Amino acid sequence: MLPPSVNHYVTHGGGFHRKTAEAKGWENTFPLFSRRQFVVGKAFSVSIKIFFGPGDRGDVDNFSKMILDCISKNGMLVDEKGKKLSDAKVIEEHVFLMNGKEDRKIGPKTEITIESVQPRG
Repeated sequence: MLPPSVNHYVTHGGGFHRKTAEAKGWENTFPLFSRRQFVVGKAFSVSIKIFFGPGDRGDVDNFSKMILDCISKNGMLVDEKGKKLSDAKVIEEHVFLMNGKEDRKIGPKTEITIESVQPRG
């Protein structure tokens, strides 16, 4: 599955932000794929590979917002004491659009890798 892009994450109106049905669907499905896994650390690096399927498209900067929010909401980032951390602790992010001819044969698919890294500073 591909996450909805930032353009399809929320709608605006009446002074409110509302998640779209597409975003709610992806958010509700995310726990099935994360399988209650988590990474322990003080700071994190996240690598995201977006494999486009036939006809899919998007900009590299539009996919990570939904993914990082879901990682945080599902408790995938925790400190040494088991406290859930927000995606503000992600200090490094790599996003790859896998849109070559061979990549599109295996898409749509999203691969996410989370690693603990040393905090900077």
